[in-house]
Amino acid sequence: MSTTILIIEDHDAVRKSLRDWLEVEFPQCRVIEAASGEEAIALTRVESPRLVVMDISLPGMSGTEATRRIKAALPSTQVVMLTIHEDDAHRADATTAGASTYVTKRAMQTELIPTLAALLANNHHGEEVRNNAFLQ
Repeated sequence: MSTTILIIEDHDAVRKSLRDWLEVEFPQCRVIEAASGEEAIALTRVESPRLVVMDISLPGMSGTEATRRIKAALPSTQVVMLTIHEDDAHRADATTAGASTYVTKRAMQTELIPTLAALLANNHHGEEVRNNAFLQ
């Protein structure tokens, strides 16, 4: 069973570019995608991703709220916030929601792949704790 990486990004071109990039960098992983927090929650129910790349600014449910729900249901899933927001308030909200780390889109070319590689190497995917009440 391959490791699943879930990308949540509302901009189609950015999402497709990220997917293509991650599929090349992590050929051992299956990369899936969602365009909204709500779609991410639905996918998480069935896919149990090991790693999530989450945009904060999404239509409808924010990336912070989606992270909170994903982490409540799947505590061992690692969430990387990938965002244009560089301020401390957004970083603090992401951390409080359960994000493992925070990468700005401006630094994505140099920081994203090493960050994901480190999380994949250090994350021992064990038994998932499911609490679907948080995913509703």
